[in-house]
Amino acid sequence: MDAKQLRKDMALWIIRLNADDPDERQQAQIEFEAWKIRHPEYQGQLDQMLNFSETMQQLSVTHGIASQNIQDSMQVSRQSRQQIQQLFTKAFMLCLSVGAAGYIAHNSAVFSYYTADLKTDTGEMQSFILEDGSKITLGAKSAIKLDFKSEKRQINLVQGDLYIDVAKDRNRPLIIHTPQADFKALGTRFIVHQYASSSTLSMLHSKVETRSSSASHALKVVQQGETLTADAQGLSEISALSIPSAELAWQKHQILADNLPLSDLLTRLGRYHHQYLVFNHSALSRYKVSGVINTRQDLDKTLSLLMVQHPQLNIRKLGSDVIWITANK
Repeated sequence: MDAKQLRKDMALWIIRLNADDPDERQQAQIEFEAWKIRHPEYQGQLDQMLNFSETMQQLSVTHGIASQNIQDSMQVSRQSRQQIQQLFTKAFMLCLSVGAAGYIAHNSAVFSYYTADLKTDTGEMQSFILEDGSKITLGAKSAIKLDFKSEKRQINLVQGDLYIDVAKDRNRPLIIHTPQADFKALGTRFIVHQYASSSTLSMLHSKVETRSSSASHALKVVQQGETLTADAQGLSEISALSIPSAELAWQKHQILADNLPLSDLLTRLGRYHHQYLVFNHSALSRYKVSGVINTRQDLDKTLSLLMVQHPQLNIRKLGSDVIWITANK
């Protein structure tokens, strides 16, 4: 086996051995043991990876959000953060030994998820009341870190989607921070979707001041019934938003796609299903999708519909839990 194939196999094992569903993990364990027998030359490296995977799974169960007691949850998260970060370092060194450091670097958000203050599981939506009285709902497989002090209120969206109804505090405006922008609440209700390289704001009531994190530091105020996307190039043009459609889609676990990059759609779909979608983000970002996607629909059916719209897609299953998606050039 060449180094490239080994990197790919190890990356997939890391994903499958940390599945949320216990049956998926058990099946992955069986297949992993058979894989080790076929490749005894990598026994030491693979055993280290397995130990890391099992420890991460135990931590996710032990330190996960089991209730809406935010103070207790945050305390547990802080206690576990150092241990998880130490595991991340071990994982990085392990993958470095087989030339897979790029995989870990690219997927460091996985480890940020484990250290988040509040998070949801695959397919789960959960609501919380923050210490300032703000009401927030996290979409599937979403995570945030809270930075509330006497002089500021900031929520760092680690991954996923959030719906927030902001409690008023004139002395401490609330900011939703993403890698692409800061969304400063000047009103109450809005939705933020975080993708791999962009974030999107949907304004439901009042307005939000959006400041780009790009070199331009562009600033735009997004009003009720408007939407905007922030990425590495700056801020998009503000466009109209149907508030009833956006509200209904959130409640019904639907994705409203309006010329949405296929890679971003797959990212969101992956948060609702226990199967793992593996794809090249940049390669699939040039394909656009429009329509209403039901995240509770059978994933195979959804992918089949996407293939009708984009026949150049190749979808291949690797075992029962991993789906590899590519496109013909």
